[in-house]
Formats: sequence, C-alpha cells, structure tokens
Amino acid sequence: MKKGVEILDYVFLIRPTLFYPIWTFFLAGVWGGMRFGKGTCDFAHPVGPLWVAVGLTLVTGGIFILNQIQDVETDRVNGKLFLLANGIIPVKEAYLEAALLTVWGLALGFWIDSRIGLGFFVLFVLSGWLYNYPPTRWKNRPVMGLLINGTGGLVIYSLGWMVGGGRGFVPLRVVIYALAGVAVFLNTTLPDMEGDAETGKITFGVRYGVKKTVVWAFVLEIFAVGLAFWFRDWLLFIPGLVVLPFFLMSAAKQTMVEVLRATKFSVLALAAAVCVVFPWYLLPVFGVFFFSKWYYRKRFDFEYPSFRSS
Repeated sequence: MKKGVEILDYVFLIRPTLFYPIWTFFLAGVWGGMRFGKGTCDFAHPVGPLWVAVGLTLVTGGIFILNQIQDVETDRVNGKLFLLANGIIPVKEAYLEAALLTVWGLALGFWIDSRIGLGFFVLFVLSGWLYNYPPTRWKNRPVMGLLINGTGGLVIYSLGWMVGGGRGFVPLRVVIYALAGVAVFLNTTLPDMEGDAETGKITFGVRYGVKKTVVWAFVLEIFAVGLAFWFRDWLLFIPGLVVLPFFLMSAAKQTMVEVLRATKFSVLALAAAVCVVFPWYLLPVFGVFFFSKWYYRKRFDFEYPSFRSS
C-alpha cells in the first residue's frame, strides 16, 4: 500500500500542470461572456464558474489519464510520465481512476445544468474516447488530432462563455482562441517526434516535419492575434502579441529550444492576462506550480515544472 508522498502518485497521474490551459481558456470564456455577452457572473450561484471549473477539472483529468494509458509505450521511449510508463501505477488502477473522475465530473455537470453536462460529455467523447481509441483513434491522424485539440479549446471556452452570461453556446469569437490553442498544440508535437515515430504514433510533427509545423504554428498565431484585434479581445490580443516574436524565432531557427520557449511562454502569457482580470487565479497558478515542483523533486529527484527551454 502506498504511503507518504507516494499516495500523491494518484493525484499527479492526472498531470495537474496540464490544467493551466484548461482553466485559462475556461476563465477567458467567462470573461468574454461578462464583457461581450453583457451577462453577469455570480460566484455564489451553483452555476457559477467555481463549480463548473471543478467538474471540468474532473472530466479533463479522466481524459488525461486515458491519453497516458494509450501512450504508455511512447512515453517509455521518450523517457517521460513515469507513473504509468514505469509501472508505478498499474493500468487497471489508472482506468478505475479515469472512470471515477469522468463519472463524477459528468454527474456534477448535469446537476449544474444540462448544457454544462452536455458540454462535458462532448468534450469527453471527442478528446477522451474518439481521440484515443479505435476505430477512430484520431491522435494518430495528424489533421484530425489538430482539429480535435482545436475543438476541445472551443468547447472549454464556450462553457466559460455560457457561465459568464454570454448568449448562445458557441460564440463566433471562440475561433481566435481555437486558433491560438492549435498554434501551441502544433509545437507540442515536435519535442517527442523520434519516440512517437518509433512507436507508430503519427502526429502532425512526425508526418510533416519540423519546418512545416513551426511555420504553420507561426501563421496560425498571426491569424489569432489579427482576429483578436478585429474582435477587440484584448485578453488574447496583448499576450498573443507578446509571444508572437517567440513563434517567429521558432519558425526562423527551427530548434527545440525556440519551440519549447514559444510553447511555455504562450501558456504563461495568457494565464497572466487572465490573472489581471481575475486576480484570485494566481492562487491555483502558483499553488499547482510549487506543489508540483515539490512532488517531483521529493518523489523522483526531478526538476519539473520548469521554465527552462532545454
């Protein structure tokens, strides 16, 4: 039986640092609904952002576990995500945790509102099931993998938009966030290309190579920044403009150092912008960061997360 810091293995199986883009997109949607949807946001109300964020965290946590289960061999080759790849947590226990998180998240979503529950369900079916499992297994299809990740961002922003008081389920302005998310996703397919190719995982980076991937990431980031200006969405425009030079350097130099720098600073910049409009968001941002650093240092003598790009 696990004890001490080892019991936290089950917490970190859901990869808490991956929640940064999830929470950030969701809160950007909340801000968008309040700002452009002329709605109101009441944190004390059961349909408020906090409860929806909890349900969203549970569902996406289940999705992240399913993704790791399907990537065990790839992660072992790439030397990452030790908990499943090194057999620290059995796959059966991982499936059980994923099932519990997903069921609890969906139940909470439908309890809050049928539209919220439907959004959670769509997110799970696309990103959890169709993305990872046959017959579709879109994670191994470069273009579909890209589209699913963009659609996931669209759903998450739309949930926030609805909670913030925005009208309709999918606002037109969500396109700019989907484009920004896909630009970052393209870069994330590059660092593990060799291990992915060795295990038969065909990502966008594996199929089209570094040059085309970083150029497309740069182009999509330009479109995202341009459309953010057009929509007067300063929450995305300002951080997007700040990180645009990093995408330019990535496209120009085509090195993993520049790719990682563009990826990390993109997540950081948008999270910082959201912290400006929702200052309390600093608590989970710093809490997850320092808690994760403590865990990985204590458990594996490993420095993670880190802002280093090499």
